[in-house]
Amino acid sequence: MPALPDRVLCLVTAAPSAGRDETLLAAIDGAVRGGADMVQVRAPGLAVSDLLELATEVVARVGRRALVIINDRVDVALAVGAAGVQLGEQGLTVSAAREAAADRLLIGRSVHSAEGAEQATAAGADFLVLGTVFTSISHPGRLAAGVDLVRRAASVTRLPLLGIGGITPGNAGDVVAAGARGVAVISAILSAPDSERAARDLRKAIG
Repeated sequence: MPALPDRVLCLVTAAPSAGRDETLLAAIDGAVRGGADMVQVRAPGLAVSDLLELATEVVARVGRRALVIINDRVDVALAVGAAGVQLGEQGLTVSAAREAAADRLLIGRSVHSAEGAEQATAAGADFLVLGTVFTSISHPGRLAAGVDLVRRAASVTRLPLLGIGGITPGNAGDVVAAGARGVAVISAILSAPDSERAARDLRKAIG
């Protein structure tokens, strides 16, 4: 099973328009060049065949430069040779994912509270994506909890935490200082005119 980097910068993809979205693929490539060492392929609403096509292309382009994590779909993660799978807080259980993956995948769990972090730790997750830390464009209706959420979660688990939600180069360092292993971002990279530079700025901020 792959190991998580000591300091993680994770790019979470926005919903692509198709299985092969050249604009998205170019942004991913730039982000990895800039220092993103994890790419979470998130494609809500995309047909499984299109998700498989996208995930295959991402794995091929990223190669060994970054870990590729597939949102929710253990079967797709295994089929494309991804490093892991990211499970929603109310989605497939960690134990079911672990059994299906036969211990070949990192299992991440999305959580939104210290209690959720405790539960995911007890369930056997390998890492946690924790949010919403700051106000997020991608989740405008979700209340931002601030870095106190990171501190609270870090106090109840030894699992690596990745803060998500409104992360920018200006606040990413605060998230790490509060106890996170790294950060996960969407718009901070994908909405930037230069994804490589945006990733480099975030990488510099988290150390």
